[in-house]
Amino acid sequence: MNLFGFGRVAKGGDVTIRGRGDLPELYSLLAEMTARGEEGVVATVIRTTRSVPRHMGSKMVVRRDGSVSGSVGGGAVEARVFEEAQLVLNDGLCRRVVLNLDGDAGVCGGEVEVFLEPVTAVVPFWIIGAGHVGRALLEMGASLPFRFFVVDDREEFLAELKPAVTRSDSPRELVLNFQPTPRSAVIIASRHHDLDGDYLEAIFEAEAKAGQCAAYLGVVGSRTKAKHMEKRFASREVWRRRFAEVTIPVGMAIGAETPPEIALSILTEGLAVMRGADWIQSEQGQALGLYRLQHRPRERMPSP
Repeated sequence: MNLFGFGRVAKGGDVTIRGRGDLPELYSLLAEMTARGEEGVVATVIRTTRSVPRHMGSKMVVRRDGSVSGSVGGGAVEARVFEEAQLVLNDGLCRRVVLNLDGDAGVCGGEVEVFLEPVTAVVPFWIIGAGHVGRALLEMGASLPFRFFVVDDREEFLAELKPAVTRSDSPRELVLNFQPTPRSAVIIASRHHDLDGDYLEAIFEAEAKAGQCAAYLGVVGSRTKAKHMEKRFASREVWRRRFAEVTIPVGMAIGAETPPEIALSILTEGLAVMRGADWIQSEQGQALGLYRLQHRPRERMPSP
């Protein structure tokens, strides 16, 4: 029986072949996912020995919503691959899984090795605010591994933008569209300080609903603005702890003044966070530079 209950079952000798569709269908699905910026994992059988349920080259695609297409063996094999795929979704790192089918993973008697890789390595990057800084982020980040989504309540500001755009008349509407993942980046730079706070609160609610935090969350503004916003979120413990992780002022300290310079500082910092870079810090906690990489997936966001 196929664990995930999809597709057809065809007998071929003593090997049961399971799966929905053939490779062209899977490649079409991968192309669609990439075009949409949808995250997922493709698992490929890269080595087999003795009797196994699927041949080398068999593929399975696991999407962020948990749906599965294709097959690498069914049953316990796919259950294990599905579990490993969740790790790949969280940290974006490739993995190899070796399964012995003479034990817990099956009774065929052989061994299968599966390679898992992220369908897309791009980072979903949400820009709240289509003003000068937002537009500069789009222009400077065009060649970086980010897929931009822009949110604003001013339709005229969104009309000429190429990335996916969302007309949000209120921050509450953002919760309906924003799906935070441990690889998401969010920068808030709306038209008003109080509105920035409203959007940040909406982000916190979306994270609580999803049970996980965005990897990089920052707000454009001064230290004075940071203290003002800190008071707003001090009344609830879960918000207070999350606000302590928000980067405000956002961006590396490069003396940025103009929107392009601010965008450069933000994109540099965001890319460093996504790559798991650690920072050399002064005694005062000021970031001085990078010295090593270490991937650190975000913990789940507690419910409010």
